[in-house]
Amino acid sequence: MTNKILIEKRRGKTYATNIKIIDNPEKISSLSTKVGWEILKKINEKPMYPKELAKALHLNEQNVYYYIRKLKDANVITIVKEEEKHGAICKYFSPTSKAFGIELPNRKEQISLETEKDKEKIKNFFYEFTKTGVFNGSIIVGSPQEHGPYLTAARDGHYAIQLSLFLGEYCNAPNKFIVKLDTELKAEKKKGRNLIIIGGPVTNIIASDLNNSLKVRFMWEKKWKIYSTFTKKSYIGENIGIISKIKNPWNPTKEIILISGLQFTGTKACIIALTQHYQKILKKYQRNKDFYIIIKGFDKDGDGKIDTIKILG
Repeated sequence: MTNKILIEKRRGKTYATNIKIIDNPEKISSLSTKVGWEILKKINEKPMYPKELAKALHLNEQNVYYYIRKLKDANVITIVKEEEKHGAICKYFSPTSKAFGIELPNRKEQISLETEKDKEKIKNFFYEFTKTGVFNGSIIVGSPQEHGPYLTAARDGHYAIQLSLFLGEYCNAPNKFIVKLDTELKAEKKKGRNLIIIGGPVTNIIASDLNNSLKVRFMWEKKWKIYSTFTKKSYIGENIGIISKIKNPWNPTKEIILISGLQFTGTKACIIALTQHYQKILKKYQRNKDFYIIIKGFDKDGDGKIDTIKILG
């Protein structure tokens, strides 16, 4: 027999169970009978000796000894302690594993599993928004109507749905709307909250108000580009975007996360990066420090849609 780990996801949580793989079909014959199965279930509750089992299951003691021997030979159960009772040595049995299974010979497929350490990165990134278990803040999307100084209509607001579904694993929604149009927040004059801003300064007027507070910002020089004051480099392209997290300049006790592209496809690339590749993009993130990362999206499978990303800076 070989030992493996069974990974299960239930309601957003990951559980691991050691599972013993039975490699010889003859070994499971004792498990396939009602008596063998009842014995195994009983000693899984607590270690028991054969006479005690016979009494608990209303079985003939010799019959119990027979199945105990079969299960022990199959390495399904083992002796966990011995105790003297009435001048005799009682051997207590318990399963050798919490789960047993069979595995057909096949080609193994390599997969990537999230670890709790990986999840800690995304929890830290959204900490101020999710720490109480209920989302604390607002998600701001550009209005789909022509608005703002450039009289443009946003085309990336629906990406908030993808982000919200992702955040649902880490917190619950409050009993109020958390998604607002940029025009609504501007009218309410309540920018001093924890904010997640989706979209760039052309289509989201809150992103436009924030832009000058950024060290990696959007700039216009014949065309829009992203300029980094750290590297002194400019980044141009429709699939390019930025993910940043800084203190809210209108209320330093709050945080702002900006997820925006030079065009709506760049915003999509950033959403994909944050929800599917956060282990990679948040590698250098430290809480309470400004964070910037520039992302470029690619259409790897050639279907005309962005499906993978690359870090540019």
